[in-house]
Amino acid sequence: MSADSYYTGMASLQAISAKMDALSANLANTQTAGYQAVQAVAQAAPYAGANAPPGADVVALSPGPDLRPGALTHTGNPLTVGLGGDGWLEVQTASGTALTRNGTLQISAEGLLADGDGNPLLGADGNPISLPKLTSLTIGSDGAISGVPVGQPGQTTSYGQLALAATPAGAMRALSGSLFLPADPTQLQQSPAAKLSQGYLNGSNVDSVKSMVELIDVSRSYQMQTNLMKTSSDNSRALNTVLAQG
Repeated sequence: MSADSYYTGMASLQAISAKMDALSANLANTQTAGYQAVQAVAQAAPYAGANAPPGADVVALSPGPDLRPGALTHTGNPLTVGLGGDGWLEVQTASGTALTRNGTLQISAEGLLADGDGNPLLGADGNPISLPKLTSLTIGSDGAISGVPVGQPGQTTSYGQLALAATPAGAMRALSGSLFLPADPTQLQQSPAAKLSQGYLNGSNVDSVKSMVELIDVSRSYQMQTNLMKTSSDNSRALNTVLAQG
């Protein structure tokens, strides 16, 4: 096997392996709320240089998320919200402002409205949302928050409005399968089309049947490429042996 053939074969295996990893991660998160499927792609990179041979390497590109929202499921839990349109919840993390469609909420020990991991949600004013102890909590379709404080029956109080960001331009870096860092948080825009549904939750956007079929096909491709490289290597070794004996 020539060096060029070997490196081309290894590049193909790396691209196929990246695809397998992405599909495996997707299938493992079919039940994860707000999960955005990972997309692994590859492209041909033609050999460069004046004396480069014809042909190209197969290069695995960095995986990116499928940004379509998952289907809404009714939970009946007032501390869950589903997002429609291109909207995202904004959360405050140690890495900066991040976006999520996992609408599993909680009220932290500090009295802040937070996501399931304890990251404070941000309001339309860019600040965390502080809540007193409530007997009821209402989140409107526009993200407006209101509730009835403990000890004040019948008195509904407003507590601000959730930020509902539009899908930003440019790539986003995944902190997890459902939490993403925009390239430039200062350029986030509010989405006029985003609608919240309290008592609902966005599921994973993974198509499990399609992903399983793709994983089977990709696994076969990996095995075929491995066998092809082995056969080519064996043939080259046999030819070198014959030439050495001659």
